[in-house]
Amino acid sequence: MERSIQISLAAFLLFIVLENVIGTITGPSLIFYIESVGGSNEDYGLTTSSVCLGMTLMMFYFGKWVDSNGNKYQAPLRFAFILGIIGSIIYFVASILPTGFWGVNAILVGRFVQGMGAAGKTLAKSWIATAIPYEQQKTVFAALSMISIVGQAIGPLMNTLVAEIHMEVPITSSYSISLNPYNSVGLLVAFNEVLLWVIIALLLQDPPPKKEKSLSSATGEDEPATEAGMYDILNAMTHFDIFFPLVQRFVTIANFVLYGVAVSPVAAHMLNWSPVEISKLSAVQSVFSFVGMGTTLVLSIIKTSDFVMIFIGNGIFMIAGLMTYFDWRADTATAISFSIPIILMTLVYPFTSPANQSSFNKAVFSRPEIAGSIGVLQSIYTQAATIAGIVGPPFVTSYVLRDPKDISLSSPYALSPWALYVPISSFLLILGLLYEEFVIGKNELGLLPDKTKEAAEDEASPDETSKLVADKKRKSTRRSVVEIDQVFSRKYEVDRRMSSEISINGIGIVNPFETANDAELMKKLSHDKCEWEHLLALDEEMDDMEMEE
Repeated sequence: MERSIQISLAAFLLFIVLENVIGTITGPSLIFYIESVGGSNEDYGLTTSSVCLGMTLMMFYFGKWVDSNGNKYQAPLRFAFILGIIGSIIYFVASILPTGFWGVNAILVGRFVQGMGAAGKTLAKSWIATAIPYEQQKTVFAALSMISIVGQAIGPLMNTLVAEIHMEVPITSSYSISLNPYNSVGLLVAFNEVLLWVIIALLLQDPPPKKEKSLSSATGEDEPATEAGMYDILNAMTHFDIFFPLVQRFVTIANFVLYGVAVSPVAAHMLNWSPVEISKLSAVQSVFSFVGMGTTLVLSIIKTSDFVMIFIGNGIFMIAGLMTYFDWRADTATAISFSIPIILMTLVYPFTSPANQSSFNKAVFSRPEIAGSIGVLQSIYTQAATIAGIVGPPFVTSYVLRDPKDISLSSPYALSPWALYVPISSFLLILGLLYEEFVIGKNELGLLPDKTKEAAEDEASPDETSKLVADKKRKSTRRSVVEIDQVFSRKYEVDRRMSSEISINGIGIVNPFETANDAELMKKLSHDKCEWEHLLALDEEMDDMEMEE
């Protein structure tokens, strides 16, 4: 690996650590800040949702920017940091505006602009996808995921220091601005953006220009690659084995949102916790996230089926959801009873995320008619989580979180019965999983060709050389070229990596590992890509020889 690439990776390691430290400071304090300027739970939900909305609106723009400027990253990242600085300043200014409408909406706008900037930071995944050889990318993403845990572990220490901020900053002889543990977060985030800007500007090198062209264009055929139309895509989504993973993805994130949103206000009102104690819980979560990733990695190595992994994940989520509703009570709550459901929830994601992605891949790659839209379908899969991240927080704060004034000894539950959507939806997913596995009879390796069947067909007609067979093989190969071009594109890899992580109000979980089936699929596609490149190189050599003659 070139030295410039190693230095750039070091820059991204620092980038990930600092971002996770800031996340564990911002998330736990958000509800406290909103309440300090006269906001409500509903305002808190909308503000949380605005971050995801800002990211969604800008991600396409940043991706197009990189694609159109020759794969250069400094300018887009610079703009992302500028957005982050502007959003952080607006976030801070909310504390000096009139309380109520102006203060609350300033926080919302600030977080929205921060979300827009966060969209640009996802270019880190894009850079890795284009600068690092494919066979090394898994190791790099795993390293970045592990280092993020370090950032979450440092968070509580930083929160302890932030909690001590109480000072007056004189602006004029008669006017000063008060700094407290809540509004000072905006200044810390702005400083972090400046620091990241400097690190990236000094250390990040743009990826070396790619010499090879896409396989589709290199085939030299006059016909463009066949792409599935909107009807084909919509028709494909009517198939249960494609539609169900999309539902699983949406529901998993919607369930996770309950904890990402409710933990801070419930802990504050039920246990009198401050952002410091809440960030300590985030650090504990990072440890159990690591345990969950390790467990699922071992299960994947021994080739545990996707069905079993997703079944276990939904089962844990169902148990955690029931415990959340019945144990989060003002009259009996303890730190342990409050934390256990959150820890169980943390263990769920590593079980369900890679296995569900693998299940989705099997269904998509087994349908030749949508080979030209694999990238589109992966983007839809990623957007299923985005939609949950946008609509989930307002739902939780409006219908699930109870007003502390309404909680009493006769009605001690911190959450309304709407919180039971978590165990109920998890139970319904288990039923759907059982239906898919035992009623439909889905093949665990359905994405791979049946080699035994293919061999039998070859033996039955060893001398067939008809034009029909030749055309059929050419079309099949052509479709394979289109698949390979999409799977090894920058956008597909970014979407795939985005679908492996989640973060709501600083509570984040990442799982960079693949299931055995997904690893087998990617290995096969990588092998096919190498073969195609070799064949096309030979073809070009033959063309050159003919021209010389």
